[in-house]
Amino acid sequence: MQLFSYLANGQQRCARLVGQYGIDLNLADQHYSNTHGISRTKQVGLPSDLQEFFALGESGFKYAKTVTDWALRTFEKNTHILSDEVVFEFSKALLIAPIIRPGKVICIAGNFPAQNKMECPEFPTVFLKPSGGVIGHQQPVIIPSVCKSVAYEVELVIVIGKQGKNLSEQAAVSVVAGYTLANDLGDRLLEKRTSQWTSGKMFDTFTPMGPIVVTVDELYATKNLQMYTKVNDKIVQKSNTSEMFFNVSQLVAYLSTLTTLECGDVILTGSPKMMDGQPNPSCELIPGDVVEVGIENLASLINPILSE
Repeated sequence: MQLFSYLANGQQRCARLVGQYGIDLNLADQHYSNTHGISRTKQVGLPSDLQEFFALGESGFKYAKTVTDWALRTFEKNTHILSDEVVFEFSKALLIAPIIRPGKVICIAGNFPAQNKMECPEFPTVFLKPSGGVIGHQQPVIIPSVCKSVAYEVELVIVIGKQGKNLSEQAAVSVVAGYTLANDLGDRLLEKRTSQWTSGKMFDTFTPMGPIVVTVDELYATKNLQMYTKVNDKIVQKSNTSEMFFNVSQLVAYLSTLTTLECGDVILTGSPKMMDGQPNPSCELIPGDVVEVGIENLASLINPILSE
């Protein structure tokens, strides 16, 4: 399934994307239950929050597919049976990040070949970003006055769906709910001020994420996905997930030895450093720019750049 979060009447909602339509999980569930005489206290019950939905596990996924398939069939037979709050045009939705406040935003650095580092390191380099920096599609990135050299990084994101600790590589995918993408923004000068680069990465709005999560049953192979970044429609990053030193299973397994992974955690898997055999072109973001990052089968994430 393809899933997304959005705002309706100021309230957070979540929905399934099918073609051009979004289908609200919670509202579709209510209509389905009423139509079929089902007491919602006796069945799964679909929430309005995507993180809560992932916590339902496989039973929730199956029920959501049943409910949303029914809602779409009903809508296509007669568009007046269900309100436009249940089935609606995806293009008109006010999108937000799929997981608004992840429990942990775990980031991997140096996971792609660079000009001076072509061999796989012994261990992944790990750092954290604050969850408060996560924003959604089309929401503005605000550059603080202290930042002078802001750069972009397209990254595949692993969305954790259930708790996992000390996992094998074979078992790692069992805790993954799905995948989305992110733009891991940072100020290069501030990152280099000390041996720890978090001070250049932790700004509000510096982790755009989304717009959709594709579940593992639909996107089960992540080892050969094209990825790119555009600034004002100019390609500034272009690579493939096949270039990653550590793949999804390896990263999830490794991280589960360091911390307990929980539903709603996200893992940013690193960004390419080379394009067509050369280092990525230098491009510092300024107010007025528009940044687009994209990964094959995961749509694209677009954010305007503004000043503080």
